[in-house]
Amino acid sequence: MNGIEGASDRRSTDRITGKAVGEMLARLRFENRWTLAEVSRRTGVSISSLSKIENNQSSPAYSVLVRLAEGLGIDFADLIGNPTEKFASAARVITRAGGGTRYVTRMGLYEALAPDLAEKSMQPMIIDIPVRTSSSRPVRSAHKAEEFVYVLEGEVVFFMEPYAPVVLSKGDTVYFDSAREHGFSSNIDQTARILSVCLERSGASTRSAEDPIRD
Repeated sequence: MNGIEGASDRRSTDRITGKAVGEMLARLRFENRWTLAEVSRRTGVSISSLSKIENNQSSPAYSVLVRLAEGLGIDFADLIGNPTEKFASAARVITRAGGGTRYVTRMGLYEALAPDLAEKSMQPMIIDIPVRTSSSRPVRSAHKAEEFVYVLEGEVVFFMEPYAPVVLSKGDTVYFDSAREHGFSSNIDQTARILSVCLERSGASTRSAEDPIRD
């Protein structure tokens, strides 16, 4: 059993999102009569990547989800789930343990917290970081945001241009400019877990090593 599967077993799986993003993309294209080329122009995501997402052949990276939401003019929470309310004065949403919306990318298993609240400024997520082998291709991401990470379990190696990699242990934190290419990997022989809170900036230009647009 690999780390991501083990992480899934530790929590309920009734809210894992996969084809939800593909279905949303297909619906928006149908309603607006957009071609894949038009969506690519709006979002900066390659046509081949969009086709794979829409046909549930790949899970988009977080940075790609940000590009899709911004380029298509929808909220991030709408893209990955079905929010029931929007942020307003005195808004409050409680997410019980294991009750977030989950999606898997090559970076790891994400659990988006407060998924029922749309139009919030921050995107809080718990991410399970799988063990990387020496032959694994490094996973890197970049999205125009301020990001705060707190290590909940295990140890992670944090990569960020132009710095040398650094090991973060349980209880360690890092606050950084995630517009610079960055990534995480587990530093021990088991899945690590981090809390990530992103404050996305408008007009974000994002890229990811998981997105074939860079190939």
